[in-house]
Amino acid sequence: MGKKGGGGGGDHHDPSDSKHDQALQAVLLADSFSTSLRPVTLDRSTPTVLCPLNGVALLDLAIEFLAGAGVEELYVYCVRGADAVEEYVNASSWTSSVDVRCVKDAGCKNAGDALRDLDKRGAIKSDPFVLMSGDVVTNADIKGTIAEHRARHKKDNAAMMTMVFKEVGCWDVSEDDDVDVEEEGDDGSPLGGVRGPRGRRRGGVRAAASSSPLRPVSEDLVVGLDPTDPLGIRVLLYDDHSHNGAVNVPSSFFDEHRQVRLRSDLLDSGIYVCSPDVLARFSDEFDYRDVRRQFVHFSCAEEEAGLQNRIYASVLRGSEYAARVADFRSYHAVSGDLLRRWCYPVVPDNPPAGYERRERYEMGRGCLYRERMTGRTRIGRSSVVKGPGMVGSGCRIGEGCVVKRTVIGNDCRIHSDATIKDSHLWRGVTVEEGTSVDRSILCDDVVIRKGAKVERGCVIGRGCIVGEGVTLPEFTRLTLCGDDEEGSDDDDEFGEFDDSSSGSGSSSGEESDSDDSGEESDSEEDSSSEGGEAKVGATGGTASGGAASSEAPPTSDGTADHGAVGHDGLGRIWLPPAVKNDDDSDYDSDDSQVGDGDGLTQAIEHMKMQSIGYDPSELYRKRADAHDQAEEEEDYFSDFDAGEEAEGAMEFGSDGDDFGAGDMTFGDEGDDDGPTYPSFIIGRQKGVDVVKDFKQMCLEHEESSPIENLAIELNSYKFSQNATYSDISAGAIQAVLELTASSSGGASAGAGKFVAALNTRLEHWGPLFRDKVCRGTEEERSVIYALENAAVGGGDVGTALGAEPAFRLALQTMHNEGILGEEAILTWAAKRAEGDKESALGKLFWQKPTQDFLEWLEEESGSEEESGSEDESDSDSD
Repeated sequence: MGKKGGGGGGDHHDPSDSKHDQALQAVLLADSFSTSLRPVTLDRSTPTVLCPLNGVALLDLAIEFLAGAGVEELYVYCVRGADAVEEYVNASSWTSSVDVRCVKDAGCKNAGDALRDLDKRGAIKSDPFVLMSGDVVTNADIKGTIAEHRARHKKDNAAMMTMVFKEVGCWDVSEDDDVDVEEEGDDGSPLGGVRGPRGRRRGGVRAAASSSPLRPVSEDLVVGLDPTDPLGIRVLLYDDHSHNGAVNVPSSFFDEHRQVRLRSDLLDSGIYVCSPDVLARFSDEFDYRDVRRQFVHFSCAEEEAGLQNRIYASVLRGSEYAARVADFRSYHAVSGDLLRRWCYPVVPDNPPAGYERRERYEMGRGCLYRERMTGRTRIGRSSVVKGPGMVGSGCRIGEGCVVKRTVIGNDCRIHSDATIKDSHLWRGVTVEEGTSVDRSILCDDVVIRKGAKVERGCVIGRGCIVGEGVTLPEFTRLTLCGDDEEGSDDDDEFGEFDDSSSGSGSSSGEESDSDDSGEESDSEEDSSSEGGEAKVGATGGTASGGAASSEAPPTSDGTADHGAVGHDGLGRIWLPPAVKNDDDSDYDSDDSQVGDGDGLTQAIEHMKMQSIGYDPSELYRKRADAHDQAEEEEDYFSDFDAGEEAEGAMEFGSDGDDFGAGDMTFGDEGDDDGPTYPSFIIGRQKGVDVVKDFKQMCLEHEESSPIENLAIELNSYKFSQNATYSDISAGAIQAVLELTASSSGGASAGAGKFVAALNTRLEHWGPLFRDKVCRGTEEERSVIYALENAAVGGGDVGTALGAEPAFRLALQTMHNEGILGEEAILTWAAKRAEGDKESALGKLFWQKPTQDFLEWLEEESGSEEESGSEDESDSDSD
């Protein structure tokens, strides 16, 4: 395999290469551009892609997958720890045919910057190419997806991306507080936290909440799909904001697509098949920082024909596995999945090419893997080691130890009477006698002194020492890296692949210590002092083969937090950067879900959500309450208080819809006529009232200026807020009615005077509705809904418009002006006729002048249909 370092991507290509002969290329983003794996990644020798997962660097797993997909040229884009990645690539001995090249840019702050830089270099020539996050673990076969994308792009140049999704189930909260707790599963979590082969839950649920371990806790992804698109499954909606109580669905979807399928059971795998146009689009949109939350989200939200970047989906089969190691909870979950062989052939006893030369694992009872090539591991006779787990080469486990569901790296020393559960020990870790480690990660050369206790969710960075008898509180993170190192080359809080990932629903409670079985030693007592030669680890660095020295290197600022690690300890507590109250924040949850308090308090709570052992039950309860509240607070036009909800409005996220089932379909499933739905967006994010904003923009418009200027302004704001033309229609008609009332004398004006003033106003405003915003019956009906809400809403507008026959005359005037069509009016009338006659809206609808107009309109519509039928008959007879 070719391995070339440096950052000059484009110089390696022959310009004469034709597009058809171009080898398949891929881009691997080696940096997550997030803080979710800190403080581990503060150490520049351990960037994300060099973190060992079950003893194998994530980079090796990614390259093995891409080679199987047919990739021949791979660009590894490195930011933090770039030198370590380049050194690892150059020193590796892969047998794959992939030519790996490192592109280094220490100034890159996010994925958008990386893609713009690649576009500038001209490195990517193949169409398509594969874009992938470096933390992806998968056994999927995407050759078919690549071929489908290539064929689709030939037919439609706008089809520039195909996203790979994995079905993992959705989160759920039980309404019954008295739920049964089943026995614990192999990973220490209740059986309710264990996924079946397709990622769904089984068994009981602890704390009345359930979720796939692979689902990001801080996200609540909903994907809108059109499975009837002739070119494939098109992505229409991408919303992963957990603080939204409901999903915003533009009404135009139901005019333009026969079927819209909303799914909340999919996981974005971080694998994207792209055309080079994607890079060009990032160069054009210089403010795009994030692939999913900006490029994908806004591409799906674009409604203007000709401006859309069409994105399609490929959903993996049930036997295929894909997940991202985006934080420590997902690290633990993915590790367990590989140990249980759910990602076969990506399993510990079948490592990537090159690993077989230095180690070989064999699986024993209970999915416990032991390294057999060197044969230097010794386990005390009275100790119990239970899988799923791994024991590396050169390890020593003393007498009376209990080790459950733990991955132990090479050259570790576990002294007598130690208890370790659901944890990860990297290379050269020493755990002295009488210690306890629960659901934690101990990086290279960590030392846990005698009698110390490491509570759940802790992460201890390379070389740290926890002093004798110290109890490290839960969710503590230790590091030797100083503030100056952390502050420089910051990973930027808003990263492309920063979707604080998922974890199991494991509880904080202690598991039962009773065991029926365990793997005992071959023989030999503990020999913790036995040394060994230095070896190259999975991350490419070197670590001592013997016990870790107590004289570990000092922190970079020469100090240690002895209050936390003890007088004989080494290391400082790492705290995450405080939450910023702006759109660039790394923490995508509102205060109600990540906790109250200042920015640091919220950041710490978010850090816990990314840790092993975090119980998300309370978080999911709050999220369910937000969904219920959104259902109760449906408010289509905030300026009006009609006292009655508009009928026929679509609801998403309500109990009646069973949104938690993860799959809802709206629209035609066989009828050629296609669906029709009212044009409302339910549950818009609090604090953003686009209808009110559109109204204010219209009120500020000078009628001496061309209406086209206002249309451009409204359209720009629509794109920026992911709004719809129905929103513009509603806001604009509200403004026109208010202007009409002020110019006609307000409440004192009679119906005739008010409608005459409206007719005059429409001479200027009519083209905005006819030519710019009322693009179909959905927008026309939004105008009618706004009219009737205004008529019953009180004030000058309500007094004038609610008096007979003003409402009828307003409808008729707008119909005559070509703003409202017959179909929109009659569809609205049919729905309103089924409502409560005694309500304010019902009384307005049943006014005699209004009914006379509707009757006349129906007769006109019927006569036109009859006339058309007669013309067709005459034509046939001729």
